Amino acid sequence: MGMLGWIAGPIAMIMFYLISILLLTDVYEVNGVEHGRYHHAVRNILGYWQGIALAIFQSLNMVLTAIAYTISAAESVKNIARIACDWDNNTDCPIDKQWIAAIMFGGVQLVLSQVPSLEEAWGVSALGTISSLLYSGIALGLGIKYAGAHQGTIGGIPKSTAGKVFGVLSSLGAMAFAFSFAVVLLEVQDTLRQPPKASKTMKKASLTSISGAFGFYFTVAIANYSAFGNDVPSFIFNAYSGPQWVVCLGYICVMLHMVSAFQVFAQPMFDTFESWVKAYTQRRRHDIEGAAVVTNPVADPETKEDKAVVVDSPADLPGAKTVEKRTGSGAALARPSGRLQRMSSSAVQSINRLSASSAMYRVSTGFAREDVPTNADHVLIPFWQRLIVRSLYVVIVTVIACIMPFFGDMAGLVGAITFFPLSVYFPIRCWSRIYKPRGAFNGLLWVITVVMGIVAVLATIASFRQIITAWSSYKLFA
Repeated sequence: MGMLGWIAGPIAMIMFYLISILLLTDVYEVNGVEHGRYHHAVRNILGYWQGIALAIFQSLNMVLTAIAYTISAAESVKNIARIACDWDNNTDCPIDKQWIAAIMFGGVQLVLSQVPSLEEAWGVSALGTISSLLYSGIALGLGIKYAGAHQGTIGGIPKSTAGKVFGVLSSLGAMAFAFSFAVVLLEVQDTLRQPPKASKTMKKASLTSISGAFGFYFTVAIANYSAFGNDVPSFIFNAYSGPQWVVCLGYICVMLHMVSAFQVFAQPMFDTFESWVKAYTQRRRHDIEGAAVVTNPVADPETKEDKAVVVDSPADLPGAKTVEKRTGSGAALARPSGRLQRMSSSAVQSINRLSASSAMYRVSTGFAREDVPTNADHVLIPFWQRLIVRSLYVVIVTVIACIMPFFGDMAGLVGAITFFPLSVYFPIRCWSRIYKPRGAFNGLLWVITVVMGIVAVLATIASFRQIITAWSSYKLFA
């Protein structure tokens, strides 16, 4: 019965998730209005404040995920260095501490973060897909290889009853971390060619991808648990003793995936911060150029008397170059000032050609200023400002990853906090507000909402407990 529950729990969770995802695809188009952004759909359907709540969870998901990815990458870098040192019989390994590896990864992200936008880094999606398939395949192959080892036991980690319960709940949060597709579903759906109807195509894609991913990951979990039992670590590659080159390849694939995935989750935050910088810059420009300017007296052609000329902008002075006037904050920003940088037309055309076959979805946090051009529109703040904004964000994420290097617990926390609102509550509430279900199906939706909400609360508490417990025995920079 215990093993049956261990299997039934994740299956029920993924079924509830799949139902909410399929409902979310129908939220894309409502009464002829297409919602290309998740927060637009929630705000228009459920109201302004629920749209703000969604934006908070979206932003929190991106920040916490970046931290979790940094921890995972640091774990991989440290183990790659350890294997390399073992090959050279070097007992004094220069990268033997995870915080050192985290700083190295942060240094790489400092450089990559200067890429203006994901439109210019369209290859990261392909890199992430290939590397994730590789390391998952390696984990499955090694799990099958070691399946006859029967290390540990299947009775679970020796802990008190409370410890086991909290461990199971935290693991459910970690599982939810792997299924965060709802965050970008509408953004991806917005890139689909119609006809056929986007929701129809997205339903098929979601059903296939989520079911396939769950089946594959669950097979990996069963294979490795059958091999290592309760000795299986949260970072699976730490369980294998060899072949060393295969294990090293697995770590390399994880690291490469984290390099690309970090940018996918960081670029929307960069765009958010920089949109406020753009708005501030343009507001200052408007205040300066929009103020009335009194020039030196000039002669009136009729009276031949001197008079003052009042203009709306210094550009309207006699003899000044003609400029196109626009009204409204969005219109004023359609043409960037000298304080904003626009990429050359040839560069834009080259990038558009490169990304034409794999158009990147535009993820928005909901807090970005929408009255200014985005980085994906090739309108950028000056390089020195980008350097400060992006470097500060990467440094903060890296420091947190250094002082809290517990990937499994952090993944559980991210999933526990953000999975329920983003992947269950808002999709179901939006769909119900539009289609007003009745009878048994309406009851099922309420059961899913309540059950998953309770699980999310308990998993959040469990994840915080796991992190506090691990951190209490962790020596900083040791």
